[in-house]
Amino acid sequence: MSERASPDSPSIAVLIPVFNDDGQLDATLRSIDDQQVPVVVVIVDDGSDIPVVVRRQSCHEIVVLRHDVNRGIEHALNTGLAYIVERGIPYVARLDNGDRCAPGRLARQRDFLEQNPGVHLVGSAVEWRDDAGRSRFTRVFPTTHDSIVRALHHTAVLIHAAVMFRTSVVRTAGMYSTAYPAAEDLEFFWRIARQHHVANLPETLVVARFDRSGVSIRRRREQLRSTLRIQLAFFRPSTWASYYGILKTLGRFVIPYSVIVALKGAMSRRARVEAI
Repeated sequence: MSERASPDSPSIAVLIPVFNDDGQLDATLRSIDDQQVPVVVVIVDDGSDIPVVVRRQSCHEIVVLRHDVNRGIEHALNTGLAYIVERGIPYVARLDNGDRCAPGRLARQRDFLEQNPGVHLVGSAVEWRDDAGRSRFTRVFPTTHDSIVRALHHTAVLIHAAVMFRTSVVRTAGMYSTAYPAAEDLEFFWRIARQHHVANLPETLVVARFDRSGVSIRRRREQLRSTLRIQLAFFRPSTWASYYGILKTLGRFVIPYSVIVALKGAMSRRARVEAI
């Protein structure tokens, strides 16, 4: 696997798994067009009832890979990642259908990785908005490797749709695991962070769709079960955050998601007021 593509090739692949697009893909692709850096957009149609067809004109190359049947996001991600590895594209940026890149996101993260060769994955702050355009909450995350690893024991501080990573991590960390349904990203990040440095940028570089039918809500209990298993797999007896993380996940089984969203919204509003 080559760490750097040829001069004629885009250095970034944007990996987007899609199952049954509900009209959001166009806005997602439009936000990539506005990035002003050459990319390859790799869409993996995970067995949609109506196959994904990209009709809009784009300044970027768009590749659509298809599964004949719905196999799940973990398999879709691995299909796209295998394609990107085969092409030797050095950086993978994740984006989910319905999410949008903020202006300059891809160039900012690529430049950061190129300027920091010891870092192999970088995320950013993220804002969640509903389909009416209303901001529901914003999360800003730890930026340094050590603080991110500590926090991973008990909370998601690397948001899947906001990360960019070196394709070369596949050599050391492997592909996405299919053993942790609805939490494949957390386990993938743990494997990367155990072998390489990771980081977050403080800027809000992704606007994520707050979707009540999304995986985090629709498959919440399954996601919590997978999260608990991941926390046990990466448990450190000498680290208080490991114990706190397990207790926190167990508590989420009984706390309604609406309460969690309300708390995140309140914390976001407080942070904005304090910043004024």
